[in-house]
Amino acid sequence: MKIEIKNLKKKFNENYVLKGITLTIEKNKSTIILGQSGCGKSVLIKTIYKLFDIESGSILYDGKSEVDIDKFSMLFQYGALFDSLKISENIAFTDFINNKTNFKKKVYSLMNDVGLDKSIFDLYPSEISGGMKKRAAFARALYKNPKVIFLDEPTTGLDPINSDKINELILRVITKRKITAVSITHDIKSAIKTGDNYYFIDKGVIQDKGDCKKILKTKNKIFKSFISGAKY
Repeated sequence: MKIEIKNLKKKFNENYVLKGITLTIEKNKSTIILGQSGCGKSVLIKTIYKLFDIESGSILYDGKSEVDIDKFSMLFQYGALFDSLKISENIAFTDFINNKTNFKKKVYSLMNDVGLDKSIFDLYPSEISGGMKKRAAFARALYKNPKVIFLDEPTTGLDPINSDKINELILRVITKRKITAVSITHDIKSAIKTGDNYYFIDKGVIQDKGDCKKILKTKNKIFKSFISGAKY
């Protein structure tokens, strides 16, 4: 799915968080949204996801203003697994809450895709590592075969080794499944590894954009300052 955003504005009370955002999320590509906390990137994602209304501007989904949000999926920053549910039930949550029970084969397939061993199928989140939790959350996000997946700080809370593994996993899975991916992150290394295009937002305005492989060559002073203090 291709998503085109033109002159998008969003405010809370009288405070504009997005001040005329224009960008394109290319179909089957990985787009990275970078910026400090509070810059507006999370609000942007939630607005694309139809969780927030917009003040002005437009968002087109494959050329249309309306979209079925069931085509979207989200990998939350800290996984957001349900502690009271088994890993299999977390992954198959959309079927589990509708009392469907024939999800075992699909869950096993997704666990294999994200590098999880079958032995944790009946375990609970408290019984597995942080890296495994992130993989399980990723499998859950893939469960309904989304056209677009949003990844909120996918490497947060992980050590460098597991961060690299998650980055490789994201890159492999979205390429294999031909999914449009949109990530918000502070992790410059992750952005370079997993992204095709990037947009850098500062105070609700896009300050820089380009090819992820050329991030470190940016000439934008604000973005350079962000990079020097970011994780790389």
